[in-house]
Amino acid sequence: MRKSGIGWFIGVGLVAMLLAIGNLIYTCTRNNGEKYAQQYIDESEYVTLHIPEGKMDVDYGPESIMTAVLMNSTERIRTDSILFYDSIYKKHFCVFVIEPERRKTVRQSMIVIKDIDYRKTIKARINKYELNSPRYGSKANPVPVLDFDYKIAHFQNDKNSKYYKYAFSRPAYYKRAVELYLTYMMSKEEFKERYGGK
Repeated sequence: MRKSGIGWFIGVGLVAMLLAIGNLIYTCTRNNGEKYAQQYIDESEYVTLHIPEGKMDVDYGPESIMTAVLMNSTERIRTDSILFYDSIYKKHFCVFVIEPERRKTVRQSMIVIKDIDYRKTIKARINKYELNSPRYGSKANPVPVLDFDYKIAHFQNDKNSKYYKYAFSRPAYYKRAVELYLTYMMSKEEFKERYGGK
């Protein structure tokens, strides 16, 4: 009886140690987005983007990004994208909908695309560097849109409100989306160049 108790404690300790090592690896290999999120937001401005009718490329990507290792699973975020070309700016822009991966819920991007689909323009908050840099704006590397004047708000108050606690474009959502974008989506090379590393 005593041996099995000791074995159980050793097993639990080993699992905890492996989880800690796994999370340490993820922490060490990612950008420190939380530290620079407010700077990114402060260096952003509102601009009017022009939506081309019927010419948006929507990607409900099946892939997700692992952010942490849990006891019997992993914590992940999902990144869906809505790509379009603005003929005034002569650049491609991409609305990124970044949210925790949850099963049995409506994807936030499905609601966002409905909001954009009927409009000719959106007022979006864009990082000034990304708007003006020649490295951004191609189809392969579009200007990221993490916040715009989202109109569909009634979902936040209906019986399914628990599914919309991360409703797109609310201030808390926008800040968290910036943190996740900087941490997991921006390349380490660019992050280091723009923010001096960690």
